[in-house]
Amino acid sequence: MPIFVNKVEITDDAVFREMQYHPAATREQARDDAARALLIRELLRQEAVDKGLLAEGDTGEKLDTAIQKLLEQEVTAPEAGTDVCRRYYEQNIERFPAARGSKLPQPFEAVENRIRDYLQTRSIRHGIQSYLLDLAHKARVAGFDLAASL
Repeated sequence: MPIFVNKVEITDDAVFREMQYHPAATREQARDDAARALLIRELLRQEAVDKGLLAEGDTGEKLDTAIQKLLEQEVTAPEAGTDVCRRYYEQNIERFPAARGSKLPQPFEAVENRIRDYLQTRSIRHGIQSYLLDLAHKARVAGFDLAASL
C-alpha cells in the first residue's frame, strides 16, 4: 500500500528498496522502519522547500544539508546545568561505578560532562520527535501512522 505525504506518493517499490538499510527481526518490521524513514524524510524535505532552504528538485547532499539546517533552526534544546546534572547523578548513581564490580561511585566531577552530553542528546532527540509529530499533524498523510510508530 503506498504512502502519501500531501500530494507526494511514496511507492511500495521505494519502501522495498529502502528496506536494505533497516535490518530487523521480521520483514514486516523492516518494511515499517523503511516506510517511517521515507515518510520522515519527505516531511522534512517538504518543510525545507516551504522554508526556502531547498529547491523543489534538489536531492542527495543538498537535501541532507537542507534537512540539517531545518532541524538546527526549528529544534532547540536547553543545555543541562550543573544542578540538573547533579540531580541525574544522584538519581542514577548506580550507573557510575568507580570500577567494574565496585559499589563505590565515580565522583560527580568525573562524570558531569558525560551526563551533560547524555541529557543534551536526549533533549534534542525529544525535540526532533516532537517536531516530526507536529509536521505530520499539519500534513495530509495517508497509508502510515507516524505517531504510532515513534
